[in-house]
Formats: sequence, C-alpha cells, structure tokens
Amino acid sequence: MYRQSYKSLRLVAHAQYLLECTKMKMHVFLVILVALARVSVQGFDLFGSSRSLVNNFEDARNYIETQKDKVIEEWSSYMEDIKLSSSWTNFLEDKENPSLEDPDVVLSVPAMITRRGYRCETHSLISQGYVLNIHRIPQARSGGDTPSNTVILQHGLFASSADWVLNGPGKSLAFVLADAGYDVWMPNIRGNRYSREHTTLKSSSTQYWNFSWHEVAQHDIPAIIDYIRERKGSDTKIAYMGHSMGSTMLFAMLALRPEYNAVLRAGLALGPVVYLSHIKSPVKTLAPVVANAARMNVIKNGELVPKQSGFGQMMSACSSDDVDTYVCKNAIFFICGTDEKQFNKTLLPVFLSHLGTGTSMKTILHFAQEIDAAGRFQQFDYGPTNNMKIYNSETPPEYDLRKITLPIYLLYSRNDLLSSEQDVDKLYQDWETRTEIYLVPDPEFNHVDYLMANDAPRLLNDKVLQFLLAAFADHQGPDRHMGTRESVRQYKASRKVLNT
Repeated sequence: MYRQSYKSLRLVAHAQYLLECTKMKMHVFLVILVALARVSVQGFDLFGSSRSLVNNFEDARNYIETQKDKVIEEWSSYMEDIKLSSSWTNFLEDKENPSLEDPDVVLSVPAMITRRGYRCETHSLISQGYVLNIHRIPQARSGGDTPSNTVILQHGLFASSADWVLNGPGKSLAFVLADAGYDVWMPNIRGNRYSREHTTLKSSSTQYWNFSWHEVAQHDIPAIIDYIRERKGSDTKIAYMGHSMGSTMLFAMLALRPEYNAVLRAGLALGPVVYLSHIKSPVKTLAPVVANAARMNVIKNGELVPKQSGFGQMMSACSSDDVDTYVCKNAIFFICGTDEKQFNKTLLPVFLSHLGTGTSMKTILHFAQEIDAAGRFQQFDYGPTNNMKIYNSETPPEYDLRKITLPIYLLYSRNDLLSSEQDVDKLYQDWETRTEIYLVPDPEFNHVDYLMANDAPRLLNDKVLQFLLAAFADHQGPDRHMGTRESVRQYKASRKVLNT
C-alpha cells in the first residue's frame, strides 16, 4: 500500500511539474493527469525516463508532443468507459425528480417539528445509565413566551415522540397543545431510536435490555418530571398524558412513587392499558404461551423488533414508495381495530416509518403476563422460585392503585382491540380518586386513531383541551388561567377557519 501511495504521489508531482514548465491550461493538465493515471494503473510507467526528458522547457514540449497520441487515445477510452458505467451523470439533464414525496418519512422528530414552523428543543438526561432524549415544543407557532403550564406526552409500545406530531398541525396533539398555550415535552423511552445510548452498557448486550415498563415507570418518568421542575421551577404545573403503554407507566409510577401524585396536576390516559383480561386483539391468543415461557425462563432477553428482523423488514417495506396500502393497513386493523373512516392513507408510510424502533423482550413478556393475569395489574413474574428471591413471595405483587390520588381522565373507544371497554370500566371503578371518563363518540375509533385520525380535533382534541383546562384551573384559580383559556379559544377559532 505504501508503494502504491508513493507511485500516486509521483504521478501528481510529475503532472504538476509539466503544468508549471509548459504554462499549459488547466483543462489540458487535467486531461494529461487522468490519462497518465490510467496508463500508470495499467502497469506502464510513463515516467520511467521522465527525469532525462523533462529537464527544461523544450524537453517538456517534446515530451508532451511525443505522448500526445497516447494521451488522446487514453482520454477517449476513459470517457467511453464512464459513459457506459452506471456512475455517468449528465449534469445538464437530470430527469429524476429529486424531491421527497413526503419528507416526514425520513425526517427526525426535531426536523418534522421545525419544518412546520415550530421551535424545537432536545433535552438529555440520564436515568440508570440510559441517556433519555426529550423533544420539546416550548411555544406556539406564532411565538411568544414559554408557558408555565406544562404537558408531558408519553408514547406507547414500539413508538417514539413522532407519535405526537405525525398527523401535522391542527390534528396532532403536540402541535394542538403548543398552540393552545402549553409547554409540550415528549420523552423517548429507553432503548428506542432517540434514547439508544447508555453510559456503560452496549446496546447489543442482554444487560442493556433487562427492563420493562416497570423500570421506566419507577425511574425514568420521575427523572423526567424532576428535570422539568429543575429547569422551570419547582412550582411548575405539569400534566401527564400517555397513549397505550404510556398510560400503563403512569399508573405504575403513581403506585410505586406515590409522592408524584402531589407533583403532577392531572393524568390523561388515551386508550388505557392497565387491565388486559378482556382485550379483543388476536395477540391475546399468544399471551398464555409467552407468559408461561417467561415464568420458565426459557426466553432469552434482548431487543425485540429491531429493523433487521422479519417484522422490522415488513415495516420497512410498508413504508417504502411502493407501499402496499391494503396489506399494511389491514395488518394494523387486525391488531388495533378496523376504522376505514378515520384511516389516513397518505399518512400510513409516515406512521410505519417511525414505528418498530425496538423495545425489550421483557416489556412484551410483561404485557403477555398482564393478559394472562386474570384481572391483576402486577409486577413482572419471574416464576415462583425467583419471585421468592425478589419479592419474598411466590407471586408478584400487584400495583396498589389505592395510592393514586391524582385526578385522572380516561379516554377510550369501543372499537379499540387493545383497550377494551370492560377493562377500562374496571379501572374506572377500582380506586378512590377524582376521575372522569370519556367515550370517543365514534363506534369505529381504534387504538391508533388517537394518533392519526382524520377527525381528531372533533373526536379527541377538544375534549383533551377541556380536561386540561379544568385540571390546571383547579390548582390555579380562574384569573391565573386566563392566558390558556384565550389560547384555547384562539385554537378553536383557527380550526373552524381551516374546516371552512
């Protein structure tokens, strides 16, 4: 390799010397340089006798003249080879359309937010060694001061903060809440594409993936709340909103860390996933087998659904330009519930491109155990022997929902195959706290419609704004909340204009 590098340097040095001696034009120099390179690569040392030839100006002229025919021949051959190769590009006639059909398919969440005209920040913190990244929209698109009232939006399984922005301004809750006068924070769960790093562990190790939503609820969510309060002030009013697994972590956190009942101002659960005995999704049929395998410790822990897996490749295929809408759409409907009316065909590639970022096998096993737990909301089941070592009991302890005193708002739908009406009703009746419940007024509304429904403003967002307004007003009084009331009024007025 050293000899080849030295030969290349000799080639350039000789060609440059010719340029200086003969005062030839630059394009002639380049022609000679390319030709000489070609000859040299073929093993013919054009410079074998160059020292005796190129001693003065006349020798240089004579040298070039004698090599002219070879230079022309080599240059012509070289250009023909380029034309025949796939690397040839006609710089004057680029017929390919360079524009992305939908930029959100490939853009990161901060880029998705910024291109819509909103300011975006990324905040990082460490919890149990995991580097958690939170995306923040600190003000409305129109600008202004950062609001005091703060809302945490926590995504669900296999997802990221993209869930809260993929439906665009006017529909996605992150944009809606920002324009309504809230400071919006969107955490990314440990292990997903935005929170992949760890201070000491490799992401390929089983130790890295030794967590479920239990550890996130016990450590990460409190750390995120503390970070926001440290940055904005301990008197900052914070509401938490979680979709699917995001709601699971809310209830687990409030039971495990009851002190946060007094820190938060409200909790909103979209498609609550706590009790799972009556879910209607086909995934229920696999739960007993998976749950039993976990108790027997026969399933190796690690990452589930990385992009290179079969399921991950299916997701990549679905999100490509030649997306098979029918197949991919029905795969979602099969798991989450059918809803043709609220399904946005053009949004499917965006949704799928940000889905499947990976999570721990332990998280999936924990959910499988919940489905098979006969109405118990419990911690991870390691099997009788290991349970005795960890919990001092052969069965895992339940999360004590009686410790929850935070005002809770449950938002559910009848066609949600992953959050059944019966399970939500049990949750509503099961603990003593100030709670409100809202049934989405659309019989076909499913589990992903909370994120991408066509009629999200009418079916969901208006009720969310109403709940938040009440939650913050209860702690602030009517006068201090007039700013947010006016922002909500302006948001609704702007939505009416968009719909006309």
